[in-house]
Amino acid sequence: MNPDLIYYPCFALLLLSAMVLVRMFLTRVQGIKSGQVDFRYFKTYNHAEKDLPILMTQASRNFTNLFEVPTLFYMVCGFSLITQQVDGFFLWLAWIYVALRYMHSIIHLTNNKIMPRMAVYGLSWIVLIIMGVILAFRIAGSL
Repeated sequence: MNPDLIYYPCFALLLLSAMVLVRMFLTRVQGIKSGQVDFRYFKTYNHAEKDLPILMTQASRNFTNLFEVPTLFYMVCGFSLITQQVDGFFLWLAWIYVALRYMHSIIHLTNNKIMPRMAVYGLSWIVLIIMGVILAFRIAGSL
């Protein structure tokens, strides 16, 4: 198997981040055009969130979230490539992680149901932890 294939789940997650960025930008423009948000808000982001349009807040939070835990995913994938530990199973786990992150964003940006969103988020963490543990054991030579 070509270990460089680990790039594709990373790229898919990058695309998700780009799509959420566009969504965030559009909700911000809409908020300004509708008069719900004063453009000066974006100078300091100093504002009571309860007064901001909910779709704008959801998009902003989702975008921020895509730069929190997913950075650990990028790190694990990078280390797996560098240490030549990418195999079919590891690649499969990477795609599962990315699919769960897409599901999380879709839930967050649409109906925003807390329990399904939390379940998908938790599952993505479990997959990422499994990837990290597998990688650690493989690097240590135990797997």
